[in-house]
Amino acid sequence: MKLTGRRVTGTELATDHVIEKASADHHSLFTDAMAFAATFDKKRAIFAEHKKRLHKEIVQIIDEENKPFIENLALMV
Repeated sequence: MKLTGRRVTGTELATDHVIEKASADHHSLFTDAMAFAATFDKKRAIFAEHKKRLHKEIVQIIDEENKPFIENLALMV
C-alpha cells in the first residue's frame, strides 16, 4: 500500500490485522468503537508504564536533579 499506492479496503486491512475491525457505516463504527473501548482494562496500568518509559528522561531529571528543589518546597507538610 505505502510503496505502491494501491488502495485497500477496510475488510482487507482487517484480514491483514492492520486494524481490529472494518465497520459497515458511521453508525456501526460508533457502536463498534464503544464496544471495543469497553473491553479495555479500566486501571490502565499499561498507559502509566508507557508514559514512564516515554518520558523517562524527564522523570529522571525530576527524580535526580530537581529533588533538592522539590524537597525544599515541603508540599506535603
